[in-house]
Amino acid sequence: MLAKINTIIYACDLEGKTQEAMSFVMSMALQNQAKVILVHALNPTSPQTEGMIQNYLPAETLQRIREEFISTTSEKMHAQINAFLEENSEELKDLKHKPEYVVAAGAPHEAIQNTAKGYKADIIVMNSRTHSKLGQMMLGSTANKVIHQSHIPVLVVPIR
Repeated sequence: MLAKINTIIYACDLEGKTQEAMSFVMSMALQNQAKVILVHALNPTSPQTEGMIQNYLPAETLQRIREEFISTTSEKMHAQINAFLEENSEELKDLKHKPEYVVAAGAPHEAIQNTAKGYKADIIVMNSRTHSKLGQMMLGSTANKVIHQSHIPVLVVPIR
């Protein structure tokens, strides 16, 4: 029996040049009539950084800044999804589920895997960037960690 893809997690960093991967994800979703969950992970600050910030900002201000950042990130994801859907509306008219988006807090590789587990995903798709000659010899650290720790297939789309 062939594997069925019902839910696709697309881990994206929102830094641009992700159209190729988004196109691939949406094509896979269309072919399988699968749900797509876009995930953007927010790295936590270190305890030392957190302590320094708390010395200068009241807790209420810090909480408001965090909430604004999550809200801004969600808005950016929403805009990116809508722009892609609009741009490709004819090809995606038969898409069964509108993509969802999640802003997940935590170390990126853990946030991606926890989201995949929570949504009972069948596959994780993610981008990988290389910034140097040495980096070109290996995958990015987040992609590498997800690949080696995931219990479901992981597809890595290189960004050039």
